[in-house]
Order: sequence, then C-alpha cells, then structure tokens
Amino acid sequence: MKLALLTLLPTAISATPWPTHKFHTTNISAPILNITTTGPTTPGFLFFAPSTSTSGIPAIYADNGDLIWHGPVGKTYAYQPQTLNGEPVLTFWQGHNVKGFGYGHISILNASYEEIHRVTLPSSESNKFVTATNESFPSYIDIHESTITEDGTIIVTAVNVTQTDLRPVGGKKDGWVQDGLVYEIDIETNKVLFRWSAVEHKAQLPLEYVEYPLNGAGGNSSAPYEYPHLNSVAKYGDHYLVSSRYMCSIFLLDKNGDVVWLFHGQKGGSYILPSTPGSKFCYQHDARIHGHTAIGEPNETITLSLHNNDNTDITLPRRLTTGLVFALYPFNKTSTLLSRTYDAQDPVSAISQGNYQSLHANGTGHYLAGHGAVPKIEEYDVSGRLVMRGWFGAKTNGSSATSTYDWTSYRAYRAEWIGRPKGLPVVSACWGGGDERNVTVWVSWNGATDVEGWRVYGSSSSLESAAAKGLMVLGDVVKDGFETRIMLGASTSLGLDMKGVSAIVVEAVGGVGDGVRSKAVHLGSCSRQRVE
Repeated sequence: MKLALLTLLPTAISATPWPTHKFHTTNISAPILNITTTGPTTPGFLFFAPSTSTSGIPAIYADNGDLIWHGPVGKTYAYQPQTLNGEPVLTFWQGHNVKGFGYGHISILNASYEEIHRVTLPSSESNKFVTATNESFPSYIDIHESTITEDGTIIVTAVNVTQTDLRPVGGKKDGWVQDGLVYEIDIETNKVLFRWSAVEHKAQLPLEYVEYPLNGAGGNSSAPYEYPHLNSVAKYGDHYLVSSRYMCSIFLLDKNGDVVWLFHGQKGGSYILPSTPGSKFCYQHDARIHGHTAIGEPNETITLSLHNNDNTDITLPRRLTTGLVFALYPFNKTSTLLSRTYDAQDPVSAISQGNYQSLHANGTGHYLAGHGAVPKIEEYDVSGRLVMRGWFGAKTNGSSATSTYDWTSYRAYRAEWIGRPKGLPVVSACWGGGDERNVTVWVSWNGATDVEGWRVYGSSSSLESAAAKGLMVLGDVVKDGFETRIMLGASTSLGLDMKGVSAIVVEAVGGVGDGVRSKAVHLGSCSRQRVE
C-alpha cells in the first residue's frame, strides 16, 4: 500500500517539572527524551524504564525522542531486551519495592508484547524467606537481575534476613544481615536449578571487604545490615559473575558456589589494581565479561566492564560516575584499565543503579551508559568519545550537591527490535479543533515499530456497521511519532467536506501490520475532549 498524501502534525505535550508526553489515545504518562548526538550511534532503539517515586513503565524510545512502546504501569526494574530460544523477548521485574530491594516476579514478553512466561520464586519449606518488614509475598525475586542464559534459564537475585557475626564491621556477634542470594531458574518449569547464599560463603567473602559503614544497622531483623547487596549476576559457561555493591567487588563463582577470584575496587582482592588514575571503583553496578581468551595460558585475559557509581546516598562530596573496562590476567594476578568514559561537559554522580552495556555484538564497539538515579543515557564510540547524551528527568532540589531527580531508570539498553502488537490501532476523534467544520483524529499503535503511515476512513453508518461497510477514504498521512494527529475538513490541507461523517476508522500503512484497521469511533465534540 502506498501513501498518497503526507501531513506532519506534532503530538501534543504538556509541561511538568520535566516535560511528559500527554496523549489522547492512552492515559500513559511518559517523560520526553531529550537527545543530543555528536556522532554516529549504534543502530537500534533505547530500552529503559522511566520511573517516579510511585510508579513507572518499561518503555522503548527512538533516537529522535519518540516513544515507541510502553508496558504495564508499575514499579519496574531489571528491564532489558534479550533472546530466548533464538527469539527476541523483553524481560522486566514488577512487584513490591521495599527500601532498595524487592519481592516480585519476572515477566517475559514476546515481540507481540504478550506475556509468554512469568518467573516466580515462592517461599517453601526448603527455601524459606524472611523479610525486614515481616511481610509475606507470592514471589521473592529481587529487583536487580533478570538475565536469560543460552540454556533457557534465567538468573535472578533475592534477599533474606538472617543472623551472622557482625563484629568484623563493629556490630554484634548475633547481628542481622540481609543475605544476598543467587538463583538460576528454568523458565519453562519454574524449577530452581542453582542457589547460592553470600552468608553461607562469608569465609570466602569476608565482611572486612564491605566498604559501606554499619550506620547502626544490624541490631535487629527490621534493620538488617546490607551484606553484600548483590546487584548483577551473569552466567558464563558453568560459572557465575556477581557484583556486590557494598563490598565494591566483582567475584566469580564456580558451579559449586565457591569463589574462584574476587576483584575488589579499593583493595584489589585476587588482582593487583592498576596504578592508572581513575582505576579504583566502588558501589558499582552491572559487571559483565565481554571476552575470555587464551584460557589456561600465561597470557589468559578476561575483559570486564562495569558501571562505576563511586557514590552512595551518604557519599560526600559526590564523586564522578564513570564506565570502566578492565583486562584481568589470572596467571600473574594483575589488571589493566582499558578504558574510562564519562561526559566531561556534563558529568554525573549517580548514587544508585545504572549499567554499562557493551555494543560490540552490534559491530560498532560502542558502550551505552545508563546512570540509574540520574536520568541520563550516554553512548560512547570505540575510542571513548561521547556520541550521544539523552536526558529524561530534572533535579527536584535545584543545584544541591545531593541532587535527586523526578524520573530515574534502573538501567538502559540499546538493541534492534521489530514489534508486532496483536492489538489494534487506537483512535480518538472529534468535531472541532479550531473549526467546527473540521474533524481532529489521533491514532497510535503501541509498540508497532515499522508502520509508515495511516489511512483514514469515514462513515455515515452506525458504529456497529461502520467498520464493515460504507467506508470512504478521507486521506493518507505519514506516521508522526507515537501518536499522530490528523486534521480533516474543508479548512485543512486535505480540503474535505466532512458533512454527514459520523464515525472514523484508521488503517495502518506499511510494515507487518499493513492493512490492520482500528475499531470505528463515534465523532463527538472536541469541546468535551482535551485538544492541544
């Protein structure tokens, strides 16, 4: 189907502390993404979950700032595009967020945005959970991780309040901690295949490695000390790479759960830290291995990336947040800093959350940084040069050294994606909008990535029969953003007499959804609708 006429009409927005999109075809509120590019970026959309203090959505945006898709409303974490059994999927956590941790489930959506799996971790006699609030939940998966493996399993974390000796950090012998747990779960059966506990391995992960102070925590079960605060896990072969935020450490577990090596961002641990300025790290997120060569040889090399927050809520003065890539050399226990990236013109200090995605698989060698508590996304090219910065939130307390923001996102990713929603395009239409002889139409199709335009039909029939008969073509327009606004009537560029039209139908043009039509909508008065 070809487009006969092009009409570009912008989607309306309204201002808030940070401006948000306001649509006529959905009640969703999503922040505007303000992007500046200074060089070629990696192909693909941006995937992040903009959240306020009370709610959020998993979302897909284009580089021009257009919203492409929004998911269900709710506190959303661990959201990312992945592959399951060779097919593209989206995964995200939703549930109860409690003091930086959570108790919820992982939803897995296909390219039609249908939930094909829901992974849960219930409490049981053999796997009991205790929470700091003494509440019970249907599932105890934590907010921090949802990584799918090549074996059709998913890696998640959980927390459990238990007792341990806190004297090494100035606490009580019978102190309380929020133990960090790692699980590998079969997606099809929801069966736990691997379980690991930090407290059960604290001889290999000494409390002395924890950098975050006790601050009065650990005296009772309602205020446990956060040992070790796990925030990322990934499986490589039969090993697991784990990031401990408060230990400022990355460590590798074997299939039995024993620690193979530990890379401490302040003390070195199993490796000698590089002497290069900026090599030290702490309170990091999203540790990933991107290469492991010459295994067992003297020149064996592990390439490791991480998002170096270098801050917590109590860090003063705030320090620079960076993206770091290291080479680790197991044979001689040394390390080298390969790259360190940050936006020198617009630096950030992220006190929590964040990630540093390698885009090497996309062929560009770029890295994408999502800064978590700071609503900013950055892309760097292979030389470490900034090629894109994007903001989607504003400070809530001015220029304070301890700034917070109205929007945040736990992580951010870039990937190519073709969305094939099973639903229909959604339409809102009314008489008026500047001239009572005109009709204003808004149309969107949440998640449809390759629609080129819209064909608008009118009918004088009832709603029950309008979609089946009596349709006349009113015009074709080019798709313009998430929601396209179309003006019809004698005083518009289409120059149509709309007399007698009582219902509107809109049809998608181009892409896999070519020819799919909306339901017929009745024409009311725009004076009873929001028109912007």
